[in-house]
Amino acid sequence: MFAWYMGLNLAQAMIMVEVYSHFGFNSGPSYRIYWATQVIVMIVQTLASTEILHRALEDYPGIWELVWRVILFAIIAIIGYAWATANSKDGWGLWAVHRGYYFTFAVAFVLCLLVVRHYSISIDPVYKVLLGGFCLYSCGVIVADTLVKSLFLQNFSRYSDVWNGFELLLFFAVLLVWVVALRHPVRVSASSQPSQATGGAYESVSPQVNASLREMNDTLRKFFGKQAA
Repeated sequence: MFAWYMGLNLAQAMIMVEVYSHFGFNSGPSYRIYWATQVIVMIVQTLASTEILHRALEDYPGIWELVWRVILFAIIAIIGYAWATANSKDGWGLWAVHRGYYFTFAVAFVLCLLVVRHYSISIDPVYKVLLGGFCLYSCGVIVADTLVKSLFLQNFSRYSDVWNGFELLLFFAVLLVWVVALRHPVRVSASSQPSQATGGAYESVSPQVNASLREMNDTLRKFFGKQAA
């Protein structure tokens, strides 16, 4: 899914360069084509980034159970906000939703990285780089979406060029970091070892983490296990 995300992002960038050069940035066709392709990219990004988070935390199922529920709740909130602002008269409703979407994942990635650092969770460096790249890109898009509205309201004539250039530069910088990181092999997770019993992955790696993390993970596993029952 991660490869699909990168491929779709590159394809969208090439398509929109042609669309903007032909129709112009503010035209109706450009607006519709951008949001049609962006919805697809955002769906795939959701799946790809969630997959990376899952792989990074698969040795800690209790923590993962909490993370995916928080992400799901945030996505539902964003969809509700999009529905409420779809007919916004100022025309910036979709931009606000777009920024809110990336804000959700920026927060999720930052919290994940902070938990990893605070509890010294053993995660493959490749996953750390991928999560860091998603976090950086999400923060950059938030800045770009804020910048484009600010420049537009200030009647800056080339605001579209600034916005497009900033996002393209940001994505290719993150893509370069990802490509370099993916050249290194990812170690096999303890939970995917055939010799380990299901649900015993955390116990097999618990000596690598402190008691606080072990207690939090076990508590979350028990809580969400009861919820599912």
